Amino acid sequence: MRIDNTYSDYMYNFVNTICKKFGPRYSCSKAEKDANLWIKGELEKFCNETFIDEFETYPSLYPQGLLKVAGTLCAISVIFMPLVFPFPILSSIFIFFGLFVLYTELVLMKEWIKILFKKGTSSNVFGIIKPKGDVKFRIIFEGHSDSAKQMKIATYKKKPPLIKIILGIYFLFHTIIFSIWKFLAQIFYGPTIVLIGWGFFSFTIIDLFYFIPLIVIYPLFIWVVRGFLGKTVVPGANDNLAASAVAAAVGKYLSQNRPKNVEVWVGSQGSEEVGDKGAKAFVEKYGKLGILDNAYALILEECGDGEEILAVLKDMHKAVYDKEIIEKIQSVHAKIKKDNPDLLPLRTGRLIIGSSDACRYIHKGYKAAVIMGTEKGKNKAPHWHSPDDTPENIKKEIQMTFLEICLEFVKLIDNEFN
Repeated sequence: MRIDNTYSDYMYNFVNTICKKFGPRYSCSKAEKDANLWIKGELEKFCNETFIDEFETYPSLYPQGLLKVAGTLCAISVIFMPLVFPFPILSSIFIFFGLFVLYTELVLMKEWIKILFKKGTSSNVFGIIKPKGDVKFRIIFEGHSDSAKQMKIATYKKKPPLIKIILGIYFLFHTIIFSIWKFLAQIFYGPTIVLIGWGFFSFTIIDLFYFIPLIVIYPLFIWVVRGFLGKTVVPGANDNLAASAVAAAVGKYLSQNRPKNVEVWVGSQGSEEVGDKGAKAFVEKYGKLGILDNAYALILEECGDGEEILAVLKDMHKAVYDKEIIEKIQSVHAKIKKDNPDLLPLRTGRLIIGSSDACRYIHKGYKAAVIMGTEKGKNKAPHWHSPDDTPENIKKEIQMTFLEICLEFVKLIDNEFN
């Protein structure tokens, strides 16, 4: 499928304009809303229908808010260790509670601690390309228009300092072990293990072995937690305006080359970086209307840079992505590669840390998959959650590759209904 270079310029200008005009766009911010209004105006130029859906969410909850809560619970566990029986056991309890918060909020996205955070309003924006004939199937292409807060640990140019990270995490196990040990020792040996006793304080030989390593591992634990936090909202050019631009370009092209029986939705979700909240609202609304029953959702991620294309098999939220869609993407990629041997290689893999909007479709029983640009041999996009994620680092040829794959994907599905 031949696509002229006007689409290359279109996609780059899409990203550049939003970044320069509205700047960083954190969830529920005015910049995010204004960017989506701009995208709606762009989609109105060639889509049959366009719409913006607003929804409420908690922008500070995920992921940095929950990390602060979990990190604080674990960090304050040390204050119970030098106390009299039975208080040392609270050190373990606080760590287990912190880990429970981390797992249920980060992995399972339960949102049960949302009462601690302020509510905000975000939005999704979409356009619809109608087919020439009857609608027999739908394909949804989406990026997201919000941008993330910087994660310091993601900005290392080389490999992260694993020894420091391991020692920092070891603080949790160290505290659990010594907390239980001291609790049991106080039961069985009582005051005989006490070196210094004063009021509520009971410093034992066990505390001596506990607190000396703490001089090193406790600061490293704080350092690890801080590595996942940050106040700077990044430009979000590649993550993920590049994908929103590809989705828009798909709509622009298909408005002039309409499928026969496949209706195509193109758009940009809001609040993806705070737990795929835009996709959650989208799936809840249009799933109930039956729109997603006979549809594929192909989520586009980091389409403006990379050395490889990753088709994700599974993510950290336990979502197993649709095998049927992945196999069709592999077929499309193989077809394009015959004519273009220099095409970025396609591989499959799982995201141990990270996810995409696709998880929200999968968890509700709908068919979805994701393709993303990554560094070679890594399941990580270039400049991920970094201040370097700017339009200047977008590669036009990479966006064109993703556009070509998307258009061939539509063609393949449309041919199945002819």
